[in-house]
Amino acid sequence: MSATAWKPEPASEANDDDHGESKKQKKKQANGWASTRRYARIPMKIMAALATVYVSMLSSERYFYYWVQTSIERTDMHVSEIVFPAVTIIPIHFSSLKAEKLTKAYNLVQSVIWQTPMSAHLTDDNFTEFAELDNWNMTSWGIYQSLQVNCRHFFIECQWRRRTMNCCDLFRPTKTFNGFAFEFNSLVSSGKDDTWPWSVAASGSYSGLYVKIKRQHSLYTLNTLGVIVHEPTQLLGMSIDYSSEDRIVVPVEPLRFTAELEVRARPVQMRRCYFANEIPKGRSRSECIYKCHFNYIFSKCNCSLELPVQAILDEANITDAKQSNGRRICGVKDLACFNRHRLSLFSMSNIIEESRDNVFNTVDCGCFPQCDHTQYHTSTYTEKLSTHSSHGAEVEIDVYFQEETLFSYRSMLRFTLIDLMVSYGGIAGLIMGISVLGCFNNILDHFACCRLPQGS
Repeated sequence: MSATAWKPEPASEANDDDHGESKKQKKKQANGWASTRRYARIPMKIMAALATVYVSMLSSERYFYYWVQTSIERTDMHVSEIVFPAVTIIPIHFSSLKAEKLTKAYNLVQSVIWQTPMSAHLTDDNFTEFAELDNWNMTSWGIYQSLQVNCRHFFIECQWRRRTMNCCDLFRPTKTFNGFAFEFNSLVSSGKDDTWPWSVAASGSYSGLYVKIKRQHSLYTLNTLGVIVHEPTQLLGMSIDYSSEDRIVVPVEPLRFTAELEVRARPVQMRRCYFANEIPKGRSRSECIYKCHFNYIFSKCNCSLELPVQAILDEANITDAKQSNGRRICGVKDLACFNRHRLSLFSMSNIIEESRDNVFNTVDCGCFPQCDHTQYHTSTYTEKLSTHSSHGAEVEIDVYFQEETLFSYRSMLRFTLIDLMVSYGGIAGLIMGISVLGCFNNILDHFACCRLPQGS
């Protein structure tokens, strides 16, 4: 029987060392994987943070740049719910047998100032024809005085809402920038009638304002009329209609605009309208556009817009008239510059077009309307009267609403501050998994007194 060799058992300390080394190795390996996962999350967190910031910026853009939205509020608003537009009638061109040259000069000035179709055919020779009149005031011409006629002699017949009325009760004489005019339902009537502004409850021809105007007068014959349809609270209209025909028909298509009070939280340049209590006292959109056009002419023609120049009767000492501020006042000799820039001083357009020599630019006057206002768009057409007896003796003007209903638009908040906060929270929760409660608990976990016990 062979003897079994005795092998000493390993010492317990060696076992402990091996076991410890194994544990350390496993722990080190686990720490390595944990570090790898930790570092691998960093790029993902960075990408998620960048995505969150980018989507939040897109959401902020909706708030800061597209905050106000104008949409259709009603499609069946009746015309009786709005006021009838103001109508301004201006004699533009006329003929006279007594002062033929002065009449021709007056018509030239009117064509340029009002930018009638005739102004497009004017040449430089037309403006050098009246060199001796450069320093004459047109208000001193006998033609100008002859135009200051009473409404009883200017109108033949007036109808308002299909009822014959006294023309002098409907129209008020007033002065325009250069000449005179008769205005209906405008600010001129605001303090003289308790029912102003007036409105109608029907549409179609003869349902609004219908007038007949006399062509032949004692000192002149009326050739061309200008008709402006505008808001009763403004002095200017969307456009000016000129005609020498016997009948001028002006169908009006109104558009109503309103705004919520919350809209005023945005700057005026973004909502592009004023609320009633934001408009400076005595300042209207018409005056704002007037000043913008005046400044434009001053920059282009180097003269202040007060046509015509003051009368200087002493021909031996003729100098350019000056305003109190030292600016030269525009005269007849500046008409060529006016016509070259094709700017109607009576246009309600907020945008001035500078299209010259194939260079197309525009000037924004920045004159915004009221947030609660009505636009009156017209589509004018003219015709000759069929009867030979009345042809050439009178001019008919018919202004009416084309339809009984109109569109009403309302400006409202598209994206409020609460919507922006909800958007931020949804984006952060969707991409980063962040919430207010989670952030609060994470902060509390850094304090021993607030830390939850392990295993709870």
